Amino acid sequence: MQETLPRLPPGIEVTVYDESWQLIKERITLLLKNGGGGLVLVVAILYVFLTGRVAFWVAVGIPVSFAATLFILYLAGGSINMISLFALIMALGIIVDDAIVVGEDALTHYQMGEDPLLAAEGGARRMLAPVMASSLTTIAAFIPLTLVGGIIGNILFAIPLVIISVIVASLFESFLVLPGHLRHAFMHMAHGESKGLRRRLDEGFQRFRDRIFRPLAVVALRNRGTTISAAIAMLIVSFGLVAGGRLNFVFFPTPEPQVIFANATFVAGTPEERVNAFLAHLRETLYRTERELDRGNLINLAVTRHGALSSDDASKLAAGDQLGSIQIELVAPDERSVRNEQFIRAWRQHIEMPAGMENFIITSRRAGPPGRDLTIRLTGTDADSVKSASLELLEALKGIAGVSELQDDMPYGREQLIYTLTPEAEASGLTVAELGRQLRTAFDGRLVQIFQDGSDEVEVRVRLPRVERDRLGSLERVNIRLPSGEFVPLSTVAQWTTRRGFEALRHAEGRLATEVTGDVDTSLNNVDRILAALQASTLRELAAKYGIDYSFEGRAADQRETLADMRVGVVLGLTLIYLVLAWVFSSYGWPLVVIAAIPFGFIGALLGHWLMGLDLTILSMFGLFGLSGIVINDSIILVTFYKRLREQGMSVDEALVEASCQRLRAVLLTSLTTIGGLLPLLFETSFQAQFLIPMATSIAFGLGFATVLILFVIPSLLSVHESIHARLRRWGSKGEFMVPS
Repeated sequence: MQETLPRLPPGIEVTVYDESWQLIKERITLLLKNGGGGLVLVVAILYVFLTGRVAFWVAVGIPVSFAATLFILYLAGGSINMISLFALIMALGIIVDDAIVVGEDALTHYQMGEDPLLAAEGGARRMLAPVMASSLTTIAAFIPLTLVGGIIGNILFAIPLVIISVIVASLFESFLVLPGHLRHAFMHMAHGESKGLRRRLDEGFQRFRDRIFRPLAVVALRNRGTTISAAIAMLIVSFGLVAGGRLNFVFFPTPEPQVIFANATFVAGTPEERVNAFLAHLRETLYRTERELDRGNLINLAVTRHGALSSDDASKLAAGDQLGSIQIELVAPDERSVRNEQFIRAWRQHIEMPAGMENFIITSRRAGPPGRDLTIRLTGTDADSVKSASLELLEALKGIAGVSELQDDMPYGREQLIYTLTPEAEASGLTVAELGRQLRTAFDGRLVQIFQDGSDEVEVRVRLPRVERDRLGSLERVNIRLPSGEFVPLSTVAQWTTRRGFEALRHAEGRLATEVTGDVDTSLNNVDRILAALQASTLRELAAKYGIDYSFEGRAADQRETLADMRVGVVLGLTLIYLVLAWVFSSYGWPLVVIAAIPFGFIGALLGHWLMGLDLTILSMFGLFGLSGIVINDSIILVTFYKRLREQGMSVDEALVEASCQRLRAVLLTSLTTIGGLLPLLFETSFQAQFLIPMATSIAFGLGFATVLILFVIPSLLSVHESIHARLRRWGSKGEFMVPS
């Protein structure tokens, strides 16, 4: 700009627009702000539950683990972007989970009178197995996400990469670095009761644990059937929200864009002046709409293109006198109250369509996976049949609520003259190819000579004069040379029919194809429901009527591929989690009890989406994967401590209640820190972060709800498991339980 502006002639201005770096900067700044708020909440929660020194050394693990994670991200060829930053925010609470468990156990033993060195080393030694198990199960939940292919896998790969790197880094920090820090912290702390605010916080927690939580745990365990039934009932209700249509699924919602494209396509042969007049009308109605909606504070810039379309997709660009477009850049979404859909609807009400308009659409730029909401491909062997089916499908889509901006990519072109030879011409030996060559020579010309004129190379081409080439009547006066050397009028050797041709013919997998595309207003309808309805009736009828095939492409194809990969990932993730738990507990039954915590996390995730008024998205699914690994961490801690108490001779019910009470602080801490890290993003109002909120909702609400249920339902499930196990042992000892050979 600095070099160009001084050299421009007077009256020429240069305006910079569509500056994507500003958008990137805004999004990174937004996430850094939310990450800073989450970090403050995580540290505050640590200080509420732990002593100041222990909380400080636990919190030190956050920057250390982040540094290691960024180094791994660099080695993997990643970058700092909206997805990787969101993964780091999500990891804020996960980072400290391992350190919390080790630090809390060491602090408990130090407060019971152990030596600082023994307490610090003992905490690491005692918690090695459960922490390793919880870390490996979380990694097992995120590993399948690295296997998601296609463009969604490319976009979201940074999330599992960052989370797995964070967990590995926090493991090293928790067991190789933290115990030394804890030992020094304990050496500067006094045994016995704390003082001041710390004592009041500790006493408050003890009162809550002994006077409120313990009686509730006893009641829940005593009425274990009712407790489990209530949890299952809530699970049924939450899945009913999805089955009943209360919660819709939107594959990949994107942040509201600033750029809008208005593309006009007239019939082939339309004079350029008519297209330019319509573009002038579009500009006038555009700024009139802006004044009506927001008094001239909506549009940054509008760029008019004569003879060309506007799009981010290079394959959709075209040029021709019958084409025209306007690219509009609106102000940032957070700086205006008018949404894109509202603006487009208001603008369309002012636009008057001229005669000869073949297609006019207004679309917003799309981030994320390419393609529009609806992309339906029709394939066949006959162009007219494919086009007829496309036109009928477009008419059917126009009658569906919420569907707009419809078009296909097989537009009609200029009128074509189709010629065939007369019987007399065939008898004379004239061929279609020879006739076509002579007509091409007459109207397009034949190169007969090239000569040098100084430094220029000049071509000599022989053809009819321009006046003759531009008139259809010239065909009546063209003479054709027969193989015998005789010249005869064209009308004696050729017969003519007219047909409207196509601007372009496209192919897919070796067959003629056209794609019908459109946008869907998610506040009025749902893409999946529309596609299901079309497949059930309209598309089947078109296939039978015109002999064509159909398929859902674009985002629907990406969704199909991604969900197929995720179904495989579910099986792989659950298998890995079960194997890890079976190894840790040396049992086949206890892992099933721990895994039972996963669906209880889904209760909170689905209810959270419903309460927040959010649709389920592919990021919600990623959140559920992560939640399945995070939520069982609390169960592992609980079951591990129960196992230890049973080995010390406690009865089943007594050990279950005691395990729940003694691990209450660690369970609450690990859950609250993860939720606290996501809380600022969860209530972020910026439009640039809205597509990330469903994933934060899945984890925050799911973990919060599951934590409460785990503390009551998992002991009840363990009690049932132990009762069945004891009964089977009794039957076996009496010979009543026989295993067939």
